[in-house]
Amino acid sequence: MFFGAVLAESQVGSIADWLVAPLDGHARETLPLVFGTLRWLAGAWLLGRIVFSLVINPMVRRRTGTTAPSILANFVHAALLIGTIPLIIKFVFDRPIAGLVASSGLVTLIIGLAIRDMIADFFSGIAMNIERPYSIGDWVELEPGLVGRVSELNWRSTRLVTQSHRTIIVPNNNLASRQFINYSIPERRYRESLTITLNFTTDPERAETILTAAIMATPGLSDGADHNVRVKSFTERGVVYEIRFWIDDLTKKVGLRHKLAGNVLRYLHQAGVPIPYGQQEVVLTRERRLRAEGRLNVRRLLSRIDLMAHLTQDELTQLANCVNGRDYAAGEVIFERGEEGQTLYMLVEGIAEASVDMNDDGPTVAKIEPGQAFGEMSVLTGAPRAASVRALTDVHALEVHRDDLEPIFRARPDIANHLAGVMTRRIRDNQENAARSHEVADDDHHTSRARHLAGRISQFFGLGAPH
Repeated sequence: MFFGAVLAESQVGSIADWLVAPLDGHARETLPLVFGTLRWLAGAWLLGRIVFSLVINPMVRRRTGTTAPSILANFVHAALLIGTIPLIIKFVFDRPIAGLVASSGLVTLIIGLAIRDMIADFFSGIAMNIERPYSIGDWVELEPGLVGRVSELNWRSTRLVTQSHRTIIVPNNNLASRQFINYSIPERRYRESLTITLNFTTDPERAETILTAAIMATPGLSDGADHNVRVKSFTERGVVYEIRFWIDDLTKKVGLRHKLAGNVLRYLHQAGVPIPYGQQEVVLTRERRLRAEGRLNVRRLLSRIDLMAHLTQDELTQLANCVNGRDYAAGEVIFERGEEGQTLYMLVEGIAEASVDMNDDGPTVAKIEPGQAFGEMSVLTGAPRAASVRALTDVHALEVHRDDLEPIFRARPDIANHLAGVMTRRIRDNQENAARSHEVADDDHHTSRARHLAGRISQFFGLGAPH
């Protein structure tokens, strides 16, 4: 290798002598200096390539699994080229560099103090390119409420674009010296939470059932994730419950929280559980027992069911006196397909599902949410149960027996027409949900089916022909 270097240097010298032979005296003095300078610069550039390829890049690859950033290669080349300048002055131009080094040190100090922030940003940019705390496309939260997607990372700064399409430019040194949250690693799915305060008198198990049902009824949350409800704290207003749920995309956070909050309010209202206002209880002379919260107002709940919307207040009161409440544990079968139906159910709390087969691979016909009635077809027409219903969470339901409905139907036979219309709409909705690609039934078919059901209801209860 040494002899090869000597040979190469002799060849370069021969070429230089051949090139300067025809030139005058001044040119003959200048051209060797040019060749010497280029030779030192070329050597510095080659050394930079060797150091980057054989030392730096393998170290970065072992640590991060990716190649070293190009900004680091540029820095190595720039440092070597700057360091070569004093050597060129010493060995090519044959000038002393002691004074130059002293004066350049002072100049470097002055310049360094002037641009210290830029230097810090530069080295911070190199460090973050190696460490990779975030990448292009990641969602980063700099401070509470300030979240943006990384759109650019350069040697000076990082650019973030918020959900409101505003650009935030953050110096790299600022990011490197502060704590921030990356929502995109180790995976883009992450957990959010929503809190709500309920009365001290609300049964915790009942509250958990209602809030869990609200989670399960919210579309768009992560499938298969561990959504749950926990008691977070106690305040003067009541017990604070934390609803913890997982989402797959930060951009959907606002919309999903809105849907979930709407379900929570609706299901609490459906179950008759109030959200407390700021209140204080003062005991003057003797201890008072805490006022127990009523389970629910049955007549009011019945009035919210679409099947019962046509009943008068007196008829609702008469039916409410006959209603029984029943609890079902999660996974318990409420009724099975093919059974004779004597009871109509109204779901108050929890989530249930109707399916053709109770096996795990059986197709789901519908998900039953609080406020919905089910099992009405068998009760009103005498047909066997068309599907099986199972509780997905702990469920509280109202049970209305066929014998309790018969006096109301006999007193007012035209109720059959209203019930038939509601049942027909449900059948059509279930068919549309099961097969979106099929053509929706027309209004004539809907009317014909409603008349047919009205006739079956009237015949089953012995009411005569419907009007």
